[in-house]
Amino acid sequence: MSLYTRVARPPYDPMTFLLSIDLFRDLSQQDLDEVARRISRHSYAQGVMLFHQDMPGTMLYMIEEGNVRVFGVGLTGQEHTFNTFGPGRSVWRTIDFGWQTAVRIRRNHDALYHWMLSKEDLDTLLERCFTLSRALIVLLSERVRTAAGHVEAIIFQDVPGRLAYELLNFVERHGKPAMNGIQIDIPLTQSNLATVVGATRESVNKALGYLRKNHLVQVDGTQITVLDVDGLRQFIHDRGR
Repeated sequence: MSLYTRVARPPYDPMTFLLSIDLFRDLSQQDLDEVARRISRHSYAQGVMLFHQDMPGTMLYMIEEGNVRVFGVGLTGQEHTFNTFGPGRSVWRTIDFGWQTAVRIRRNHDALYHWMLSKEDLDTLLERCFTLSRALIVLLSERVRTAAGHVEAIIFQDVPGRLAYELLNFVERHGKPAMNGIQIDIPLTQSNLATVVGATRESVNKALGYLRKNHLVQVDGTQITVLDVDGLRQFIHDRGR
């Protein structure tokens, strides 16, 4: 059975989708037409592994609906979450960079709907289109900054500080306005958060309790709302001293 299946949904205009992706938004109409001819739309069920650490880089995945988790597995088998991506974001099997990561569809979502562009087609487009090459450099730079911040938090922050830092990252990527703050629009269990901050679930539970006690976050099951973004930033600053 094929790892992916064609989506049994009404056809979606590839041009409309491409214009929602930062990587392609500034391309000329001619270049957009060229990309649109080369991409294809697919779906995966929840929990499916898109690729694992030892697979060669062959595809660029562009998310239309759903969320994916990028994680690594240590020698002891423990998982560490590096990032999560939702609609409008691009995920690729780090082509030619030698990074060892895996990507799985988050189990809290019914399915992932996405578009795929092969490595060969991406290479061809990058050779022909300077605007796309520049956009890719900008995107890679942003990912490097995110990774650097993640590492810095792990090195210099304790568990509450690391948790606060990662919650701000979730707000930036998945936040939506709520009556009492900014709601993180994906379910997050304490086990999920433990793989993000590199701690035990018990430590995360204690850290969440501390943030709630200081009226910085509100937790309702797997739904987290940041009540005070500036307060959370100040909390991180104070913990990192």
